[in-house]
Amino acid sequence: MTTMSDNEQLSCSSSSPTKLIHYSYEGNFELHCTAEVLSCRFIDECSASSSNGNETRIIVEPEASTPSDGSQHVVEIQLDVTTMHPQGGGQPTDTGTISAGTETAHIHHVALNRDTKIVTHTGTTTAFFDVGTSVKVSVDPKRRLILSECHTAGHVVDAAMAKCNYVLPPIKGYHFLDGPYVEYRGSIPANERDPLLKQLTQAFQELINDDIPTSIQLLSKHQADELCNARLQQNFDFSEYAPEEKVRVVTVAGWSCPCGGTHVKSTSDLKRNGWTVVGLKCKKDVVRVRYGMTSKSSN
Repeated sequence: MTTMSDNEQLSCSSSSPTKLIHYSYEGNFELHCTAEVLSCRFIDECSASSSNGNETRIIVEPEASTPSDGSQHVVEIQLDVTTMHPQGGGQPTDTGTISAGTETAHIHHVALNRDTKIVTHTGTTTAFFDVGTSVKVSVDPKRRLILSECHTAGHVVDAAMAKCNYVLPPIKGYHFLDGPYVEYRGSIPANERDPLLKQLTQAFQELINDDIPTSIQLLSKHQADELCNARLQQNFDFSEYAPEEKVRVVTVAGWSCPCGGTHVKSTSDLKRNGWTVVGLKCKKDVVRVRYGMTSKSSN
């Protein structure tokens, strides 16, 4: 760890995609890894909005503010590999730390550039991480666990819908803790909604009690299409994938779909915080199923 020596190091950016450890089944449960710094820069996040309504962010030049002054700086760090899950796919960002020696960056947001496949970790620190520095990446374990539960619970809603013979194309998953839900394209007659809500709640709990293991696979485009569209033709569109590109397919409670999120090992893990279906709403050919926790474990 040293002070910034020149602008070249400040603005250096990686050219290779960041390896996402959580993409494999085993990696999905990894909370720590060793990585190499490919880019590091300080920024100033201004609260004032610019004329186009976007938040202003200014690169801090070395001569204007150096890390040796002991003050906190907002930092953006790019690594060759990370255990942190970038926000996306309906799941919030992981948080955690990136550290080297006695210096630590507290990461509050992780983002993946869809074009370059490079992950940027944004946080605060008093020190600068030189390019090439070996660092330890650590995920906040409690946040990762609860977000994994929330995402898996959303997939169990899909399986519960199918179990109740309502196989509708999913169009959105919101797996944030402030009111998670899954939306489907279609409609349900008004006289069927209350009975379906009761059936869904029961089916959801049965799937949890069945203790069904979660599966995470990296498949070819053809294999993913066959597996994910087996129950509903053209439920998922894989045309955007290159022929040689692998598709990450997650199977929860027997229901498979392309997914980049983190998950728990089994449906029974959802007992810990009492996950359940809490509501159903239909509007303009969209069916929204809300779910949530009935209790929260202190562990």
